[in-house]
Amino acid sequence: MHYKKLTMKAIVELAAPHTWPASSIPVCLAAMLSVSLTHQFSQYLFFSVLLTSIFLQCAVNTLNDYADFVKGTDTIENSDDPTDASIIYNELNPKSARNVGIAFIILAAVSGIYAIYIAGWIPVVFGAVGVAVLASYSFSKFPLSYLPVGEVISGFVMGGIIPLASYYVFTLQIEPMVIVYCIPTIISIGLIMMTNNISDIEKDHDAKRKTLPCILNRDKTSVLLKSLIILSAISVCTLVVVYFRNGSFLIPLMIGSIIMPFNRLSNGRFMPESRILSMNSILSIHTRLNLYYIAMIAADLILGAIL
Repeated sequence: MHYKKLTMKAIVELAAPHTWPASSIPVCLAAMLSVSLTHQFSQYLFFSVLLTSIFLQCAVNTLNDYADFVKGTDTIENSDDPTDASIIYNELNPKSARNVGIAFIILAAVSGIYAIYIAGWIPVVFGAVGVAVLASYSFSKFPLSYLPVGEVISGFVMGGIIPLASYYVFTLQIEPMVIVYCIPTIISIGLIMMTNNISDIEKDHDAKRKTLPCILNRDKTSVLLKSLIILSAISVCTLVVVYFRNGSFLIPLMIGSIIMPFNRLSNGRFMPESRILSMNSILSIHTRLNLYYIAMIAADLILGAIL
C-alpha cells in the first residue's frame, strides 16, 4: 500500500485538540482549588502540569487510533468522522502514527521535569498510573476498550487522578477532598467516552467489543447519559452551595449555558452519522459546566475576601 507523507495536519488530527478540555480542565480545576484552599499558585508549575496532561492525552488519542487501525476496527466504510480516523483519511503509515504517539509521551515527560523537580517522586507515580492505563486501554491482552468500564476509568483517571496529582504538585499536599470536589469533572469526562461509544455501537459490535452502550443498547444508554448530565449539573450546584457559597450566583448562568448543547445532543439521537454533532455537544457541556464551576470557586474566593 502507498502511504502519504506525515503532515502537520495529520499530526494535529491525531492529537485531536477538540478533546483537550478533558485533560486541561482538570488541571485548571486543581489550580483553582489550590488557590482557594491554600492560597498557593505558581504559573511555572501550572504550565508544566498543564502541558504534561495535554501531551499525555495527545498520546492516548494517537495510540488509540493506531491500535484501532492495526486491529482493523477503523475502516473507511465505518469511519464517518475524519478527525476520529486520521490514519485512514490521511493515508498514513501506521508506524508513523505510532511514532507520533511515542513522541507525545516523550514531550509529556519533558514537560513534567519542572514539576518533578519541585514536587519529587510522587508525580512520577501518578504519571506511571496514567501510562499504565493508556497501555491497558488499547494494547493489553484484554484491552479495557473492549470492556464496559471505559467510561468509569476515563472519568476517574482524568477527572479525579489528574486533579489530585496536580493539586499535590501545586501544594505538596495530598488532599482526599479533591476527589469530592472533582465529582462533576469525573462524571462529565466519563460522559465524553460514553457519547463516543454510543455513536460507535455498530462498529464496536463488529469488533466484538463489549462496551457499556453495546450491552445496554442505544436507547437505554442515551437515557443514562442524559440523566448523568443532569446529575453532573446538580453535583456542581450542590458542591458550590455547600463549599463555595459566595459563587452560587453564577449557577443560573451555568444552567442556561448548557441547555442548547443538551438539546442538540438529545436531538441527534446518537447515530453514527451525527457523531460529530454529538461529540461537539458533550464536549461543550463538559467545558461550560466545569469552567463555570471553576469561576464559581474563584468568585467565592474573591467575594469571601471582600465581604
